[in-house]
Amino acid sequence: MAPIELYSFEGCPYAQRTRMALLEKQLDFVLHEIDLFNRPAWFRDVSPYGKVPVLRHEGVTIYESAIINQYLDERFPAPPLMPATPALRAQARIWMDYCETRFLVATHKLMSEANDTARRADNAGKLTEVLRFIEHEGLRKLGDGPYFLGETVSLVDLQFSPFFERFGTYERLGGATWPADCTRLRAWFEAMQGRESYRATSRPLEYHLEARRQMQLRIAEARRAAAAGPGAQAAARTH
Repeated sequence: MAPIELYSFEGCPYAQRTRMALLEKQLDFVLHEIDLFNRPAWFRDVSPYGKVPVLRHEGVTIYESAIINQYLDERFPAPPLMPATPALRAQARIWMDYCETRFLVATHKLMSEANDTARRADNAGKLTEVLRFIEHEGLRKLGDGPYFLGETVSLVDLQFSPFFERFGTYERLGGATWPADCTRLRAWFEAMQGRESYRATSRPLEYHLEARRQMQLRIAEARRAAAAGPGAQAAARTH
C-alpha cells in the first residue's frame, strides 16, 4: 500500500482532527511536522493555502481537515467513522457543519475580542447559547451516547473534540463558562478524553495558553513591522 503522509503542526486543532482519524483507523502514516510560525519555503508546493493538515496518498494531495477525514473514512472503511444509512450520515454532516459555522465562529469571536471589555460578556453569552443548542438539540436527541451518534465514535466527535480540549483557554482568557445544564455535553467530552486517539494527540491547558501567548506576540510583531514599512518587515523576517 502507498504510504500515507500527513503534514501537521502539533498545536493545530484542525491537524489534530486528522491525526485522531488516522489513529482511530489504526493506519500507519509518515508525519511531517510543520512550524506554522516559520513555514519552510517548499511548503507552498505542498499546501496551496499554506495551512495544515495536508494529506498525501496514492499521488493525491488533500487538504481541509473535514474533507481529509471523510476521504480516510471512504478509502479505509473499517472501522467506519460515519453511520451506515444516508439519513444518519446527513445528520452527521449537519453537526459537522454546525461545528464549523456556529461553534467555531462563536469561539473565534470570543477569543479575538477577549480584551474588549464591552464585548466580552456578550460573546461569552453567545457561546453559552451554542453549547446549549449542542446539548439539547444535538446530543440529547441523537442518541443515548456516550458519543454524538450513540455508542460508536464518529467523525462528528473528531470534529468537535480538539476545540473542547481548548475550552480552558476560552474560560481563562475569554470568560466562557460551561453551562450547568449541559451535563450530556460534559459526559461526551469525558468519553472522548478516554479514547486513545485523544490521549495520544492532546496537550495540557498550559501548552494551549502558551501557544496562544506566542501567537499574539507574533501577530503584534507583524503589525509593528507592517506599520514601520517594508525595510522593517524584511529585517523582522531575518530574526
